Amino acid sequence: MKYDISWIMQSYLGEYPGSRADSDKKFIRAVRSFLAMKNPRTQLVIASDGCEITHELYYKHFKKHDNIAYVFVDKSTQNMYEKIEGQTETTKFYRGIPREAGRSIAEGYLIAYMDSDDFLMPNAAQIICTYWNANVKNKPDADYKWTFIQNWIENIAFENKNNTSQDEKFLVMPTGDSFKIKGLKSKWQKFKMRSEGNVLSSTWASVHRHDCNSKWKDHVSDPKTGGVSEDTIFWRSIRKEGKGFLTPDGFYVRCHYNGIWDY
Repeated sequence: MKYDISWIMQSYLGEYPGSRADSDKKFIRAVRSFLAMKNPRTQLVIASDGCEITHELYYKHFKKHDNIAYVFVDKSTQNMYEKIEGQTETTKFYRGIPREAGRSIAEGYLIAYMDSDDFLMPNAAQIICTYWNANVKNKPDADYKWTFIQNWIENIAFENKNNTSQDEKFLVMPTGDSFKIKGLKSKWQKFKMRSEGNVLSSTWASVHRHDCNSKWKDHVSDPKTGGVSEDTIFWRSIRKEGKGFLTPDGFYVRCHYNGIWDY
């Protein structure tokens, strides 16, 4: 493989339910956080979800970078999280096909994911490779297919939000002191799952080998009646493909949480 890791970024910079402000600026910031790793063994694949803004920004700012690939996925579907006509009020549309298009041109041995409004720490690739290589070396016969990231970085507002929800209060916990991140406002905090056996099914919380057979798909479901999102479906499928392990360190900064913070 040409790269150790390919990050897939599905990008739609228009408005949709729960979307963030200044999406164009945050997209540029997200891509620059990838470039700031300055790691020639990493690749970013931008998959435009029928988004002309993403298209223009890629060609204006990032086409010159050899380790940034791009695919435009035309669409006639609804946008992420939009309601479905004729369904219940809480039924949503979940978009996944652009990520699969991104995978089709990715050249990394490992596949990771990031959202277009978030931020990678400069040591992101180092953390993934260190833990992947160590686990493969310790158990060469395990044939590992995936790893889930146990730690991640939230805004300090997350702890207050967390304390207002009894369900979430007992799922996660802060680790260490809050800190500042160059290029971001406010202060930030690492969090982890309270139970060692629990993991997030968020897109950005997992890494898998390039040769996994599971596919990203569009999905419609109602979370109020037990329906799940496209990323939960994908990662449940990945876990059935083979063995994996947990990576006990964090490199991913979630810069937007609907209704709580938006940086």
